[in-house]
Amino acid sequence: MLFATMLSAVTLPVLAAASPIELDRRAGGPAIVPLASNCTLMNPLPHASQHPGNASISGYQPSALFSSSQIYSWYIPQPDFISQEARWSNCIQQCNGLSGCVSAFMAYNAPLPKGWLGLPGGELEVGCFMFNKTLTPLDFVAAEKGNYVNATAGNIYCPKGASATANASSAKTTATKKKPVKVVA
Repeated sequence: MLFATMLSAVTLPVLAAASPIELDRRAGGPAIVPLASNCTLMNPLPHASQHPGNASISGYQPSALFSSSQIYSWYIPQPDFISQEARWSNCIQQCNGLSGCVSAFMAYNAPLPKGWLGLPGGELEVGCFMFNKTLTPLDFVAAEKGNYVNATAGNIYCPKGASATANASSAKTTATKKKPVKVVA
């Protein structure tokens, strides 16, 4: 009986860690906090038609000026075997769990910065970037062809009286439930 108890105490955590989880917390990253039901995401990404003379834009990235508002980011090597929707949900919910974060941007083929975790940089990965300021269409610039593709961005808006992180304390004590994220274009 003691052996069975010890075996289950060791194997259950290992099996749980090996199970695929769509909304997983990045090591050392902000907690995943689902958006309150009365919160909305406003999509600030511009449309190529907003940049006259350059209808061939393949991707956008936050401008260098806006990058100073970045408070956290993570990168995941490609190919990514999690759906784009699940990965974006992870990104925006981590922003929601990070104090001061009000907007996030995620894209594929985001160049890894030089020196990131001691790496030479330049590798194209999935990147999530979190900001302490609201993004607008004017905060984006056209990305180099092939970079920052399939981009998604959102500003978290919660009506007055409802905090985006209101569920933070209850989310820590209950299991994270997947909820669809409302996006307003």
